[in-house]
Amino acid sequence: MNKQEYYMNLPKDLSGSISKNRFRLELLWGISKIIDAHKEEDDYTVIFDFKCDIELHRQDEMCFYQIKTKKSSHYTDNSLCTKKGSEQNSVLGKLYALYSPGQAIKLAIVCNRQLKINKKDIDFPKVCFGELDKDTVDNIKNKLKDELKLDTVDLENVFYIFDNMDFLNPEDAIRGKLIKAFVDIKGEEPQNPNALYRLVSDTVKEKASYEFDSNTYEEVVKTKGITRNEFDKMLNAHKKESKTGIVETQEYIKKLPLSKQRKYNTALGNLIEMPRSESLQMLKLQIYKYIEEHEDDFIDEECYLDKISMIFDDDFNLEFTKEMKMVQYLIIYYIYASGGEL
Repeated sequence: MNKQEYYMNLPKDLSGSISKNRFRLELLWGISKIIDAHKEEDDYTVIFDFKCDIELHRQDEMCFYQIKTKKSSHYTDNSLCTKKGSEQNSVLGKLYALYSPGQAIKLAIVCNRQLKINKKDIDFPKVCFGELDKDTVDNIKNKLKDELKLDTVDLENVFYIFDNMDFLNPEDAIRGKLIKAFVDIKGEEPQNPNALYRLVSDTVKEKASYEFDSNTYEEVVKTKGITRNEFDKMLNAHKKESKTGIVETQEYIKKLPLSKQRKYNTALGNLIEMPRSESLQMLKLQIYKYIEEHEDDFIDEECYLDKISMIFDDDFNLEFTKEMKMVQYLIIYYIYASGGEL
């Protein structure tokens, strides 16, 4: 059985609803994992909230990360292997159910509190369960065998990662890491750091929140994952020389009467601050395609705006003012004119 077939046969994460704060921390940790993976040369896909909280898929390996947060106390070898209430599996049992000796798989519990073994904190940021003392290893193996009805348990690729997550301002840390990574990868600062962060975080939220079933591995990657190519496109869209259409739109607005300048600049600001929307992206692609197919019909911007507004005005959501629609049309027009793509 190949990697993709094995993966599609794994049980889905049926943990149910979780707190908004923990969901946010999961996604932010996932963004951090994307950044780390992107700095390496290998191809990758990061999957959000499907078989596990966060998954890192490479060509020959799959890594599953279970994110856990604690306000106090610590996990121990016993508490990790103990089922709570009506739960079907323990924390470690649920994670280990994804393992197969015939597949290249790594498993990790990620927690904001250190692991405690024999009443002592483990001071390392990452520890392999298979490298703990023999009594602890035997205890974990026996408990997992009983819970999962297994003959053997291999802990050499099962880890505990201590990550001292910032509960008060977690987004600030990830935003800073993203901007630094952008500079390291692209050799320049992003054109609009806040817009870059919103693009990445909104895309990740959209992927993690997708709840419809996916029947093929390719569909999982499309609906629940961020690939290396997709993340690179996000970064490239915020390079200083990237073709966003915004500078050209600002130049167009400067030529308008003062009253219109204010309204159009306000509309531009609202569009830049607007969270990413799949429906809006689809509409923008339709407008771009229409320009592509009818470019000879547009003599100048005014001719274009008159014609395009008659066709697409009614397709925008109610929150879009007339000025926001006009500015959106202009941005797409200038992206197309400069040779850019959506």
